[in-house]
Amino acid sequence: MDPVDPGDPTSSSTSGSASPAPTPAASGTPGDVAVATRPGSFDKDKVIATLYPVRRTGETASVNLYIAAQDPDGTFMLLNSLGDGNTETSSKALTSVDGVRLVDPVAKKAYLPAVTADGQCVCSPDDGATGEIRSSVWVTVTFAAPPAQLTLINVTVPTFGTFTDVPIH
Repeated sequence: MDPVDPGDPTSSSTSGSASPAPTPAASGTPGDVAVATRPGSFDKDKVIATLYPVRRTGETASVNLYIAAQDPDGTFMLLNSLGDGNTETSSKALTSVDGVRLVDPVAKKAYLPAVTADGQCVCSPDDGATGEIRSSVWVTVTFAAPPAQLTLINVTVPTFGTFTDVPIH
């Protein structure tokens, strides 16, 4: 999979996106280059998702995803578009970004997002902020870290499908 530099309008992805990658203000982790971009839609609002490498920090790992409206003047709401719809598996809220998963295809293991003691997803935006109208948003989801020897993992994102062989840094 070819990396995509979100600041380079000539950069493209093998994921089939015909539009150039959105230009995020900051990746949250200096020096990260996007892994892939994918088009999608929330209701009728067309958006583009840009995925960055999974970041391992001690016992946790995080997925960083930048989502932007395809139309420069467009807006969208996340609501439950990135949620798993199941209050038993991850977040207790129906409007959450808890549908994102890390999947190790070799070990046949899926990692669910971390939750707090009161059932809130360890995610950003938090469970109460998915109804805000926005033109772009950073989505960060925290997981228990996969084994240290694992350097590539699949990331499944509702609406956008599975991104394969995502580097873990």
